[in-house]
Amino acid sequence: MKPRFTPRCKMATGGLALALFFLPAGSWAQQDTADDAAADDQPADTSIVWNEVTLGLYYLSDESYRYGKYSGLTDDGFEPVLDFSMQKRPDWESSDTVRWRLQGWRLGLDSRRLEFRYNDQGTRKFHVDYRELPNYRFSDGQTPYRAQQPGRWNLADDWQVAPGSSNTLGFTNLQESLVSLNVDTKRKRMDLGYEQKLGSAWLLDIDIRHETKEGVRPLASIFGFTGGNPRSVILPAPVDWTTDTMEAMFEYSTARVQFGAGVYASFFSNDESSLTFQNAYGYRNGWAAGVEYPDAYGRIALEPDNSYLQFKTYGGMNITPSTRLTADFSYGKMEQDEALFPYTVNPDLVVHTPVPLSSLDAEVNTMMLNLRLTSQLARRLGLAVNYHYDDRDNKTPRAVYPYIGGDSQNQRPYEQGRVNLPYSYTKHRADAIMTYRFGRATRVKAGVEYSDYSRDYQEVRDSDELTWLAGVALRGWSKGSLTVDLRQSSRDVSEYVGNTPLIESHLPGTIQDDEYENHPLLRKYFLADRDRDEMRFRADFAPAVTLNLGLAGSYAKDSYEQSSLGLTRAKVTSMTIDAGWHPQDNIALTGFYTREEYDSAQSARSFFNPASAMDPANDWFADSEDEVDTVNVALTFSDLGAERGWKGIDFGLDYTLSNTQSNINVMAATATTGSLPELQAEMRTFMLWGSAQLGENSSVRLAAENAQLTTRDWGLDGVEPDTLANVLLLGESAANYDLWLITGTWTYHF
Repeated sequence: MKPRFTPRCKMATGGLALALFFLPAGSWAQQDTADDAAADDQPADTSIVWNEVTLGLYYLSDESYRYGKYSGLTDDGFEPVLDFSMQKRPDWESSDTVRWRLQGWRLGLDSRRLEFRYNDQGTRKFHVDYRELPNYRFSDGQTPYRAQQPGRWNLADDWQVAPGSSNTLGFTNLQESLVSLNVDTKRKRMDLGYEQKLGSAWLLDIDIRHETKEGVRPLASIFGFTGGNPRSVILPAPVDWTTDTMEAMFEYSTARVQFGAGVYASFFSNDESSLTFQNAYGYRNGWAAGVEYPDAYGRIALEPDNSYLQFKTYGGMNITPSTRLTADFSYGKMEQDEALFPYTVNPDLVVHTPVPLSSLDAEVNTMMLNLRLTSQLARRLGLAVNYHYDDRDNKTPRAVYPYIGGDSQNQRPYEQGRVNLPYSYTKHRADAIMTYRFGRATRVKAGVEYSDYSRDYQEVRDSDELTWLAGVALRGWSKGSLTVDLRQSSRDVSEYVGNTPLIESHLPGTIQDDEYENHPLLRKYFLADRDRDEMRFRADFAPAVTLNLGLAGSYAKDSYEQSSLGLTRAKVTSMTIDAGWHPQDNIALTGFYTREEYDSAQSARSFFNPASAMDPANDWFADSEDEVDTVNVALTFSDLGAERGWKGIDFGLDYTLSNTQSNINVMAATATTGSLPELQAEMRTFMLWGSAQLGENSSVRLAAENAQLTTRDWGLDGVEPDTLANVLLLGESAANYDLWLITGTWTYHF
């Protein structure tokens, strides 16, 4: 545990926020005085007060972390339902301009929310919003580690490793040492917002957010550094984060001109700076002496405290009645100055050179500019031109780090140290789109987009992309409409030098020009030449007043013809059919079906020396296919029995099915291979609900939902903590459930 992060820029920003808040105080007082004087001449105010409270119970038939992942409904049994709303709004004929609302949702669950909004129309606004946001990942994890103190995990006191063993097979009493582990996090967020009108054209807008996140997450640790000697443990890492953000803007707006200026700031603090863990493995060849259970420990630095301060401004002007120009500009600075840890936590390892810097003193400057010009060139012809500039200048100092690999070796010689790479980039993007209307029913568009992306310390120095687009919209037919959009783009990159990061991260002269870590023919997909074709369409048809039909589809294909190794092809297609039938005003039947297909292909080469790296017989290939089918049908009846004098009786049902199947087929030029087992996830939900009005002020609602999730995941099914020889896992299983949620509520209005 460590002190909270309070950098100078955070205090400066807080002072600026206070200054912004109190600066217009005189204007507020003058405005209030004017309002009070005007109110004396107005008739008596009338307002509408509307209060509502909902009480009830949830009943969950079986416990399931996955079902209640975000709602908090994870335990079987009963949970309370408590929602309420209190609001006041002025009558439309009243001189009263104040409205407010206090509302709460799910107050009996871990996903509770409470919000208050106040609005004095034309004068000021204020809101407070508190939320709790759980994320329950799994509850069946297992680990032999125990938290001895914050940030330190030790193995069970009686942990045993077989003599001469260096993998999980040597954990002789693993099962007896395992303890249950829940992996989950909870965020608590508070939002504050304030708006104040400063005369007829000026506005002050302030937004503040405070968020904490606590819990446990999986984190991979490692001992070892090369070849076959790394050994890993998946650890339960602590989450104890605090994030504070603030934005304050002065804004000016008239019919012709609008502009604003302000500041945005973000501060992140991690109460746990590192995670220290005991080595569970016996000695492995290549490790330094003593790097084994029980004496050796490893340490991982966790996310450091950091801050971001940004100044921004925007403006817009109607140059002519048919031409408008808008712009926004921002300049920011990211900083991180956490102290660097020593190279190792193991005192027996030889360290000849200390860490070169006491702290990283990281600094990244950001700059962004957006320009947009729109003009009605003629009665039917329009033009929109956009320009985007994005620059990230990384000022973090470079230094040589003769590191120790995975807390398992003596420090390597200084000349073999690695140099950090402060990545920077500059992006330019411009586009122009023209539209033409044929009457009121048809519109066509065509345009071009160009982007340029420059980087340093990466395999490609510069890339540019040219995109052509066209589209048509037909909306003149009373029974239907059609829209179609097409895009074609081509990305060209400068020379791909695969070992640039390797050379740049070493001292000059210590790496030969032809040395490499990744295969020279391998191309990272986002740094490779690529051709992309895209198409989207939407058609709507209403053959009758009571019936509407829709058809939508999309297609995208990426080709990497210049990539010998790496991603070579990717394709995504989607098709949706939807319909709605309303035979009567109080009956609605809706439904949709969506089919999505994802297809990709990649190639690689297995090698262990220069000769094998040049041998195509070592090539292997993988084709990945994902298919997702989703169906939904909903039927609702409202005001049943109205012809008999009944009031407020509603009824409905809803059915959803989503099925995902994934197949990965691995092939090789010479070796014998096969497909991996199929992955599948199928989710079904069926809900039946009804509500009835009991009187003028109260109603009841009853809902029953059956939820089923069936998954097959070879990466989790039957995988125990020691299934892998060189990795100690948490042993969680794939999520499956079949349960009922029954909800009964009573709502009272007053």
